[in-house]
Amino acid sequence: MPYRCTFFQSSRRGKAACRLLLAGLLTIFLPILPTGCQKKSTPHTAAPPVPVRVTLVSTRPIPVELTNIGVVQPVASVTLQSQVSGRLAAVLVKPGQNVKKREILFKLDAAPFQAALLQARATLLKDQAIASNNSVIANQERQMLKLKAASPTEYLQAKYTAQAAAAQVQADEAQIQTAKINLAYCTIRSPMDGRAGNLLAFTGQTVQATTTNLLVINQMQPIYVAFSLPQDNLTEILQSRKRNSRLPIIVQAHGQIGPPLTGYLSFVDNAVDAATGSVQFMGTFANNSKMLWPGEYVNATLQVGLRKKAIVVPSSAVEVGQNGSYVFIVGKNNIAQMQAVTEAFSYNNMAVISRGLSVGQMVITDGQISVVPGKPVEIVKKGLIAPAAGQVQSPGAGGPPESTTPSPTTKARGQP
Repeated sequence: MPYRCTFFQSSRRGKAACRLLLAGLLTIFLPILPTGCQKKSTPHTAAPPVPVRVTLVSTRPIPVELTNIGVVQPVASVTLQSQVSGRLAAVLVKPGQNVKKREILFKLDAAPFQAALLQARATLLKDQAIASNNSVIANQERQMLKLKAASPTEYLQAKYTAQAAAAQVQADEAQIQTAKINLAYCTIRSPMDGRAGNLLAFTGQTVQATTTNLLVINQMQPIYVAFSLPQDNLTEILQSRKRNSRLPIIVQAHGQIGPPLTGYLSFVDNAVDAATGSVQFMGTFANNSKMLWPGEYVNATLQVGLRKKAIVVPSSAVEVGQNGSYVFIVGKNNIAQMQAVTEAFSYNNMAVISRGLSVGQMVITDGQISVVPGKPVEIVKKGLIAPAAGQVQSPGAGGPPESTTPSPTTKARGQP
């Protein structure tokens, strides 16, 4: 039955008001009327499952390693200086030469020192003669004093003169020893086995005692590698050192070809650096191949223990987003889900997970860039996977960014 508006039928203005009232009622009640007569929307075609590669979470023994950049330091470094002043007569070492302990490296002009030694010996002979004569006189005065042929004053004077002459003889003997030492200093020898640096003085140059540098020698075998680690690792290191006094350290020099070198932890500093919150450590290496060079930067890895059943996944499975590290796991019906994880450390392209995963779970290792949490995936066995052109990824909480163009699935670690 049609709607009627009887109240406003008497005038044209009333009819207009009636039309407005009817329009308002239709506006209010039309949305709740049955929609059977409305046009149905065309359903969207469901996106195909994203192809991915997967692996199962497993356990395996993994060494616990702490790594930082270290600096190679010589066990001993000596700057040679002459102990006497004189003219450098001969340089018997070449720059960069390997030297042995007691090997002759430099010679000074020894003529002035040989003359000083001869003079000291001559002075000794003269003073010995004087002392001998004074000793005879003192003995004579003593005998005469017994016979009361001489006064006590004369005897004491002769005695003191003889003692002074004897003391002069001792001084002359010491002077001879000094002259011999100075003459020996004219031959400068290596104090240790090591490697010579560049020459700092040359033949004919006048060198000053304990002032002029001649050469720097560094001991190469054994050798130290110094590095620092955060103070948070100190307790674990000290506990491990109680169980094993020679904790292994592995170093790899930058650009080194071949296997890394192995040494042992030999020094732990007695204080934490308050400025950096780190502790200084030092390892000793035999350096038989002489691959480690003083001042060289290396990657130093301290092995503090072994986790026998560490939960591991390939490093490529772990992504890093705004909320931390995460992986994609494949659940029932191949539905992908994002799972937050805590990565303890990495070892040989494996990520050791301390929290977030359990053995047997299936994690995605390739193709994560196209995965949408809550959507199905297709597991493939080989081949690199790239998203289809125009496909938009839903990153989820802290996930990777959206992409609308094809891109490789393998990503550098640490990228969001």
